[in-house]
Amino acid sequence: MQEQPHSSDPHPLSNLAYDWVTLIQNKAQALVAYDQYIKDAEAAGAAECAAFFRKVHDADKAQLAEAKQHLVAVLQGTMGGGTTS
Repeated sequence: MQEQPHSSDPHPLSNLAYDWVTLIQNKAQALVAYDQYIKDAEAAGAAECAAFFRKVHDADKAQLAEAKQHLVAVLQGTMGGGTTS
């Protein structure tokens, strides 16, 4: 016997949840890139550039933490209507 889905919606995530997941992925990838940019700036002796990359890194890291909280709320259904579209 085949198990029936709980919903007629074939997508396991709402558009909003997907958007948060995508944003989180992009921010996480950016943090990795910024780490390399910082190393490159330091290797070039460009302290001001390295400081700016650290500033951008720290801002994205804080935004990533906030985005994770939003995603949890969306998945729990306390923000944006839950997990299905």
